Amino acid sequence: MKSFTLLLATVVAAVAAQSQVDDEGRLYYTSPTSGTVWTAGKNNTVAWSNVCKSENTQDLNIVLYMSTGANNGTEQVRVPDIRALGTLNCLKQKEVQVFIPETVKTGSQYSIHVDTKPLQSYSAQFTIQGTEPEVSVVPTPTGTSSVHIIMPTGIDATTPGAVSPTPSSPATSEKDTANAAGALKTLGSTAAVIGMAAAAYMF
Repeated sequence: MKSFTLLLATVVAAVAAQSQVDDEGRLYYTSPTSGTVWTAGKNNTVAWSNVCKSENTQDLNIVLYMSTGANNGTEQVRVPDIRALGTLNCLKQKEVQVFIPETVKTGSQYSIHVDTKPLQSYSAQFTIQGTEPEVSVVPTPTGTSSVHIIMPTGIDATTPGAVSPTPSSPATSEKDTANAAGALKTLGSTAAVIGMAAAAYMF
């Protein structure tokens, strides 16, 4: 039993060592991990367990990335308008503190990126508790608005579909027209009689 336990430990160590050889050059982050929750406006910890390759002699920027949702959520881009969170020296350190700006919005698809050589180092996606995303609010009327409608000329607003004529002069009935014609006829006859009398008088 004791021999079996020792053999199992040896196998596990060998697998771990082989994994590090396969991914040589990357950082093995112990923070942040998939269960990590950082808080905006505070210092948070970036930690790793291995020593990077010797060519990484300079301080390296720690940059905040986020998933775009493409390629099954694996595609990531740098968070806009956010400068590097800090720097690390992977040959001399195993842990650093970084400050998350208060303007970072709440989300669960953040990661950090360090440009290590020969392979770049991305962390697992984790959560940041920050400012809530902005919500657009469309104002609604709180009272009743009064609308004044100017109806076109000739439209009776009290009866749907009704049209009221808008005369430019008083209407003349057929009866009035007949009376006027009769009056003119009588006046003409009278004028003729007067004319004949005047002519007889002159002769």
